[in-house]
Amino acid sequence: MRTPHRRLTSALGIAAASVSALALGIAPAHAGYTYEASNSIISSEVTAKTYFASDGEILTALDMAKDGHGTAAQWRYNSSSATHSYYNGSGYAVAHNWDLSFAEGTTLQIRACLQEGSDGTPYSCGGWEYAKA
Repeated sequence: MRTPHRRLTSALGIAAASVSALALGIAPAHAGYTYEASNSIISSEVTAKTYFASDGEILTALDMAKDGHGTAAQWRYNSSSATHSYYNGSGYAVAHNWDLSFAEGTTLQIRACLQEGSDGTPYSCGGWEYAKA
């Protein structure tokens, strides 16, 4: 004969296992990742950030400083010489997104830069960071 303590322990164990199974059962088959790159004018001052979200393949440029400079999000295929640049002149703390399209598993590199105007040239770029679609 089971004691009330054993019944409660068994019931709690079954409940915990059921919750775990439910949580695992509704998890997406492929979870997306967000990759980040940033630049730095002064070693401790980040002024621009670029994000790439693999789920939806969204590239984002974010201005991190009230300095009057615009930002640019750049990407290239893994170590390619062709660089693609997207300008965000919306101002401090305003993110701008671009919806890109890559084959699943494509390796990219992303980085964040400053840029003056849509026809300007990106400068003070951070290092390239790897991302995967």
